[in-house]
Amino acid sequence: MPSARAVPVGSRHGQRLYGRHRHPRGRSAQPHGPALSLLALEQNGTEDWYMAGLQFDDRTQYQIREAWNHLTPHQRKNHTHGHLIASLTFGFWRNLLEDGGTIHTKWPDQRRADYENDLWRKGLDKTFSNGRQYARAVEERWTRKYALDIVKTVHALRNRVAHHEPLVNGIPLPGENRRIALENATQACFALAMILDRDLHAWLMDNSKMKLVLEHELKPNE
Repeated sequence: MPSARAVPVGSRHGQRLYGRHRHPRGRSAQPHGPALSLLALEQNGTEDWYMAGLQFDDRTQYQIREAWNHLTPHQRKNHTHGHLIASLTFGFWRNLLEDGGTIHTKWPDQRRADYENDLWRKGLDKTFSNGRQYARAVEERWTRKYALDIVKTVHALRNRVAHHEPLVNGIPLPGENRRIALENATQACFALAMILDRDLHAWLMDNSKMKLVLEHELKPNE
């Protein structure tokens, strides 16, 4: 897991890490929304990326429909963009860093979404304004997979905490049949802040109590 140490790279002011709009049940403001809006504007002339015909897989399209169904009639007519985004889960944004799954166009025809070429290389990578510099500083290669590894670790930790599950024995990573230590998961949180925004990372380093908590971390079977 990449180190969470500070890296001297430039950035814009950071409220990108779901900081400004929070929602119960794990819903949150968008980390990728601005990049998707620019992509949709370029390709289809609209900033409403969820209606722009981007090449999302079936899972992503289903999650968008589910979020839409949670909106009230008033929300659908007024400020739809913000309300819809606030109804999308952390997992939705994480999934946009995956390879991309099946797209059923017309049964029985189907094809695979290509998030690497259709999303990541067309602008999604710019969501992480400091990603390339940070990866270089910790001697890693900046790729979609590298960003995904950080985000999915934070997502797994978030879910573990939200479900009031124990952290002492580590955090299981879904689909990988392994666990990571709480310290490494915490480092991933700082790494995610850093690749999004240096100022956000600095704020977390100054205000987080996790270092103190980890110094008194319980060990398994204690």
